[in-house]
Amino acid sequence: MRFRRTSALAVGLVLASTTAACDTTPKETTTTAPAPLATLVLTEEGLGDLLIGYPPDVVISDISALFGSPDHDSDWIPSETNTYGSCPGLVMRAVGWGSLVAIFVNDTLDPLGERFFTYTYGYDYSENVGGIDPRGLGLVTETGIGLGSTVAELQLAYGDSARVGGDATLDVWSFEIAGSALRGLLDGPDATSTVTLIELTPSCG
Repeated sequence: MRFRRTSALAVGLVLASTTAACDTTPKETTTTAPAPLATLVLTEEGLGDLLIGYPPDVVISDISALFGSPDHDSDWIPSETNTYGSCPGLVMRAVGWGSLVAIFVNDTLDPLGERFFTYTYGYDYSENVGGIDPRGLGLVTETGIGLGSTVAELQLAYGDSARVGGDATLDVWSFEIAGSALRGLLDGPDATSTVTLIELTPSCG
């Protein structure tokens, strides 16, 4: 999996004997190696190396290894839902860790057809609240854009590919990255407005 890691420095302490060669005093070595901090990277191909199309068991197991058990799991339900929108296929499943939600679909009723379809980050379906990161996952794209990044930072990271649009009447604002599957929502159109959701397209409408 593709991770961002905080390097751990191993600190060794060796107590060497200063007596004669026949001295049997053992040498002692103590090494402290804290577990590295790791986080998934939001890419247009998936979550780190968990690519779109992967089996659900692989994706859920690997994310759970990082963040613990999911906070919610819809299990397999009809693909037309009020909660998650209209997903492709016959059935869909949404599994979430706070506001990181992996969505799976199946075009058939055969388990072999189950696959990772898309993800969203920034909306907690279990609490029905958006623009938050209740677990403090702090996920970012490969260019360092995450929840709370400004429109100015978005445009600096992606240049002219970052397109901002929306509807002033509805006060709904969004962004997309031209030539990429990444897109998301904003809390406004100005340079200081911030990212409140990151997802892939296509998604469940």
